[in-house]
Amino acid sequence: MFRLPLSKLGPAISSQLMAIGNKHIESKQCHSVFGIMDLIHQEKPDHFTLSQVTSEHHDIALQVIKRHFLSEHVLVRARNMDISNDYALDEYLVSLLKQGNSIFARAEDGTIAGLCVNFASSPIDPRNLRNYAFYRQDPNTKDFLYFTAKLQETPNLWDIFKQQKVYEIKMLTVLPEFRRQGLAVFMAEKSKDLAHDQGYNVIRMDCINPYDYKIAERCMLQCLVKFPLHKVRGANAPFIKRSSDFNRCVRVYVDARPQPDTDRTTIKKQDLESLIE
Repeated sequence: MFRLPLSKLGPAISSQLMAIGNKHIESKQCHSVFGIMDLIHQEKPDHFTLSQVTSEHHDIALQVIKRHFLSEHVLVRARNMDISNDYALDEYLVSLLKQGNSIFARAEDGTIAGLCVNFASSPIDPRNLRNYAFYRQDPNTKDFLYFTAKLQETPNLWDIFKQQKVYEIKMLTVLPEFRRQGLAVFMAEKSKDLAHDQGYNVIRMDCINPYDYKIAERCMLQCLVKFPLHKVRGANAPFIKRSSDFNRCVRVYVDARPQPDTDRTTIKKQDLESLIE
């Protein structure tokens, strides 16, 4: 096959082709886990429906969170924690659900198949959560809430993107019998749509379990920072030891609309320690 050298095409055309090539390389690096065609042809599950979690469904939502999300949470597993029977934790979880941004996934027969807890947070939320944790009786609940507060502000996306609120995809879980059908991606994509419909410019998803980062990449979120889990530490000691078998990385994924006050070059140049401390 005859190939014409780029030098013969003229500077304008050749520079455009090089730019296209660079974009292709960048997108491939960003979503290295999946092929581009796999992303384009990804089918959404048509035998599931999504609905808002309302106040009448808070009890069943709590059951799903405790049984299928918290039981698999890396901190809970690393510390062998039992936080399923603490009413104080229930209060915190219900406060997230009360905002009205969380969604259920249901199978054709109406069975709960998955849950995605979403919450639009402001800079005062981690401080309030730490104050709430301070007065808790159960040490496991106290540590879990401290960990959650520290992770929520690591890094501080409100300052980085100059936003009053950041939309968080906080707790995403699918019941075991409904997994590997694209349901988690389906709920995460719907959560993105809800955030955009409400005018939020920054969406955040913290990936701390082994495979949840693949969901974020399927949804075309970008990894802002990645750091070891033991870096998310409290006032006195890390919650997860460096030597723990469950000490995995935290990947903070973001979908951010361009803002005039945000300097993306500065974000890229910030060192890791300044982002996570």
